[in-house]
Amino acid sequence: MPRTYWIIAISLGAVVVAVAITLLVIWFPASSPGWLLARRAGSAVDQRFTVRSGETISVIADNLKAAGLIRSAWGFKLYLKLSGKVIVQPGLYQLSPAYPLPRVANIIASGSTANVTVTIPEGYTLAQIIDTLVAKEVAVATEFTAALKDFAPDYEFFKSKPADKSLEGFMFPDTYRLIKGEPTEAIRMMLDNFGVKYKDEIKPRLGDKNLYEVMIIASLVEKEAKTQTDREQITAVLYNRLEAGMRLDVDATVRYAINDWKKALTKEDLSIDSPYNTRRVSGLPPTPICNPGLAAIKAALNPPDSDYYYYLTDYDGITHYAKTLKEHTDNKLKYL
Repeated sequence: MPRTYWIIAISLGAVVVAVAITLLVIWFPASSPGWLLARRAGSAVDQRFTVRSGETISVIADNLKAAGLIRSAWGFKLYLKLSGKVIVQPGLYQLSPAYPLPRVANIIASGSTANVTVTIPEGYTLAQIIDTLVAKEVAVATEFTAALKDFAPDYEFFKSKPADKSLEGFMFPDTYRLIKGEPTEAIRMMLDNFGVKYKDEIKPRLGDKNLYEVMIIASLVEKEAKTQTDREQITAVLYNRLEAGMRLDVDATVRYAINDWKKALTKEDLSIDSPYNTRRVSGLPPTPICNPGLAAIKAALNPPDSDYYYYLTDYDGITHYAKTLKEHTDNKLKYL
């Protein structure tokens, strides 16, 4: 027989042997090594099992055994090797002690995780983010409340944030792949994302500005502007008014105070007694009023020179600027 046929025959023989060993180990009676891969007796209640990025198969196997989800770490590794499934996917898995080992291995190798993709739009408040994550079953509201209360990471960008203030403003809007049942991990991912933007985009432009104040202004700009030109011009108006000692008169801060972003504001709303009511209180509101995107943050970091002190947005969404109160009043009569 030619050498080539011998090589093919040997290769096919090795495959047959591997398959035979796998079938023998899995389906052989309980008195044999097959019991290693059989389902465990006892509770069949699903458990959450996390595979973290960078974990080796040996570590995962040991963790599965420690969690009571498989009988043998060795059997788990052997099955993956013989079946050719040597790559496992990080994430949160719903597993049961009643699953036979092959099913556990196949679930983890296939990436059938309990993860969920969540998009956090620019300008969402912390409350809106929590509502979104709850709807996506990342966690229940009480778990998020507890996680936010206990979360105390040592991020450089928190140095300017008063200790008694929430994480509002720093939960960076983006699309995330989150683990169900892990609210703390969701919070950490959003803050880590902000940390990357801070290092690469914000800190180099910050200069002697106070980051927390920049984030407050950026949050106002995010809620008030739709285009980059308007983000820059509205930022300039806000800085001009602050420097002149004028009230900011930003309706979005009132909406934050009443937690309603849809209904038309009434006279009662605009006269509400709140430190967030910038129609009554001078200076910045106590905290950011949303979580702004990078474009609004950049505008707040580098406002253009401008003589404008007033602006309004007409019914078509176009913003009109004015240098004086008279010009602003004329714009109201003309566009509103």
